[in-house]
Amino acid sequence: METNYLAYLVLLSQLILLSYYYPKKIADRIKQLLQDYPPSTYPKLYPQSEAKLLAGQGLFKWLNWGILLLGTLVLCLVIYTLEQELKTAAQLAFIPLVLGLFQAIPYALLELSNYQQLKVMRALNNQSRRQAELAPRNLFSFISPGKVFSAVVLFITCAVSMVYFENFTLSFDLIVLLSSMLLSNGLFVFLTINLLYGQKRDPHQSAADRAKMIRANLHSFVYTSILISVYFILNKSVDAFNWQHIEIIFNSLYWQFVIFLSTGTLLRGARLDAINFEVYRA
Repeated sequence: METNYLAYLVLLSQLILLSYYYPKKIADRIKQLLQDYPPSTYPKLYPQSEAKLLAGQGLFKWLNWGILLLGTLVLCLVIYTLEQELKTAAQLAFIPLVLGLFQAIPYALLELSNYQQLKVMRALNNQSRRQAELAPRNLFSFISPGKVFSAVVLFITCAVSMVYFENFTLSFDLIVLLSSMLLSNGLFVFLTINLLYGQKRDPHQSAADRAKMIRANLHSFVYTSILISVYFILNKSVDAFNWQHIEIIFNSLYWQFVIFLSTGTLLRGARLDAINFEVYRA
């Protein structure tokens, strides 16, 4: 019974963190940006109209409110189902994962909107003179080797552990899990190479701010990679150690750590008061 109560609290925390707390921080950031650095003074910062920016912000806000309402209904249903003993916590372990996928939709749309805005910014940029960055751009200029090494070791440990739990036989489920790990970490590697050696996403961004952005992104990638490895090990441990009754808690905590280590890391690493906005003046 105590485990059920803990599951309710963790699910409530997932709802608040992903659909209220971080969306509010993002909305407050956009509001402060418009107040302190308006389009009239910093036109290069807004390649698209202010109205379009506000419309996107409104969509992000209402999507999160809608998902928060839906998630609250789901939480009430979970509580009712478990308290009435209609199902066990193990049978409802999938709910945090499905809920987390819905909660991730507004963030994905926000990232897509940011990508489109930067694309327009590059298209409008008519600066003919390019400034070379003298600082070397290599991986360990932005993140410590120890953190990268930890991520690699955990990735290998996770792969070996999953094969061990399957008695060294390649089942279909194991192939899917291993493929998911390879794809997610492969994506992190691709994004890292693109950040270090690819086209500058923001043509006006100062070298110092770009270094901060790369540093924040790389830490986000490494932390999330570590989290994925830990989660997959726990996921395979459920059956081995009969932890099915607390799997719902693992699954919910996974999404909360994902948002904390991804969006949270990026927000903490790119404070508005530490950004050089003079490059966006007319």
